[in-house]
Amino acid sequence: MSGPVALHTPTTPVAGAALASDPVLRVNDIQAHFRTQHFGVSREVRAVDGVTFDVRRNEIYGLAGESSSGKTTLIKTIAGAIKPPLQVVGGSVQFSFMPGYPGLHAAPAAEVERVRWRHLSYVMQGSMNVLNPMRRVISTFQDFAWRHLGGSRKQFEERVVAHLARVRLDPAVLRAYPHELSGGMRQRVTIALATICKPDFIIADEPTTALDVIVQKDVLGMIRSIQQEMGSSVLFVTHDMGVHAHLTDRLGIMYGGRLVEEAPTPEIFSRPLHPYTVYLIGSLPRIGDDTPRKSLEGSPPNLADPPTGCRFHPRCPLAMEVCARQVPPMVESLPGHRVACHAVNPGAAA
Repeated sequence: MSGPVALHTPTTPVAGAALASDPVLRVNDIQAHFRTQHFGVSREVRAVDGVTFDVRRNEIYGLAGESSSGKTTLIKTIAGAIKPPLQVVGGSVQFSFMPGYPGLHAAPAAEVERVRWRHLSYVMQGSMNVLNPMRRVISTFQDFAWRHLGGSRKQFEERVVAHLARVRLDPAVLRAYPHELSGGMRQRVTIALATICKPDFIIADEPTTALDVIVQKDVLGMIRSIQQEMGSSVLFVTHDMGVHAHLTDRLGIMYGGRLVEEAPTPEIFSRPLHPYTVYLIGSLPRIGDDTPRKSLEGSPPNLADPPTGCRFHPRCPLAMEVCARQVPPMVESLPGHRVACHAVNPGAAA
């Protein structure tokens, strides 16, 4: 969301510490690489390279970072949307509602069918365009949700109509084709599709990117309202830091396929520790402040041949000799605030 940043008040978990110790999602050292071989030449792009984090019950966890930081590849891995040349080469993705498997990519088809849409839903990037243009909206709801919700056709349609009211859509939308709806209406339909089964976990990949600022604010409010009503957990991915400030409870910052900082969202904005995060926060507009913003020099790393050590060190104003040699560990520098930076945590890699 463009414009000045306004921080929301984080959601208070219903059961406090008990919930924090029992996450819905636990990502442990996940590594997902693109591997190709053409004309005898092998190529590997380390798009996600050792990411670890948890998502707690009843919270919205944000992932931020510039383009090519690995955000979309990470959530495709979490959602089990693995297609060649993408491969999971290490780590695990564990859901509380799917014990015994290191991720959807390793689960049998029957288990994946049981989990998708009923326990785990996915609002994909460009979701306004994923609706089948040849089918009415009601048919898409039937394809996604009827097998999970059951009941007669009439009962199912009544339930869909009631759910559409939550996202402020008229029942007439069900008889429409996608091209007959505005962009904001199509986005609301996809949010309704992702939430009608009241899943435990929702992944949202850039769901407001193509919307104007006014519609963005409306859609974000709906996501927050529905999430609080259902008690679901949400993994929300966008490069827009203003959107994170408005919506998320905790925020992880990605750079070069790795997580470099994580903290409660208000703390990230008020006290960023990693030099990359400092630049992200510093680039945001402030009311009454017309001073020039200093851009970050250089460009994101080539993940087919990434820098050694810390992947940010070629662009970092605080870089030291150790930064080029050793990968900085993710350390809890403050309570609930993790950072991977030698300058912030000197000696942590020793």
